[in-house]
Amino acid sequence: MIRRVGLLGGTFDPPHLGHLVVAECARVELGLDQVRLLVAGEPWMKGTAPTSAAERVAMTLAAVAEDPHLVVDDREVHRCGPTYTADTLAELHREEPDTDWFFVLGEDAAAGLARWERSDEALTLATFVVVTRPGMGTPVGRRLRPQLVHLQIPQLEVSSTQLRRRFAAGLATRYLVPEAVDRYVRTHGLYDAAAPDAWESDDG
Repeated sequence: MIRRVGLLGGTFDPPHLGHLVVAECARVELGLDQVRLLVAGEPWMKGTAPTSAAERVAMTLAAVAEDPHLVVDDREVHRCGPTYTADTLAELHREEPDTDWFFVLGEDAAAGLARWERSDEALTLATFVVVTRPGMGTPVGRRLRPQLVHLQIPQLEVSSTQLRRRFAAGLATRYLVPEAVDRYVRTHGLYDAAAPDAWESDDG
């Protein structure tokens, strides 16, 4: 039996309710059996994350602990050097050949697909699902549009960059992140001493 599995990649620094909304909308509306949150190791287009890979994996595990349909995949954090989606998808195909893969990404990431390492190969290994907001267009190059599926989700204005600043400033974060993530961040003081100038906008 062919399984349908979604992949939602990101640095998850920290994971927030926006990530979970995307995962759940993809699962229900695309008829997926499962969605895996693929924690980025060293994304070649983003550079170094503010927190360690182990901390990001721990937060993501906490975020999905109560949802049996969401799973954390940390394979990329164990890979040396920059991580490429084409490598990850090829590896998953070898491990689980009876699975149809759906790679979920935002509009900004989709707009840069042509610059991805071996993007043509990646597009043959999974159905790419572009998350859009109601009323928004899709800034994706014409050459790639026929290979993409578009999924509209409810608008939720929250980003990891914004949340790191709120944690550092001691502002309210409850109901923006899962309670277990909020507790983990505050217990470990993850963003207290981080330098705001080093926080590039990643929304992931």
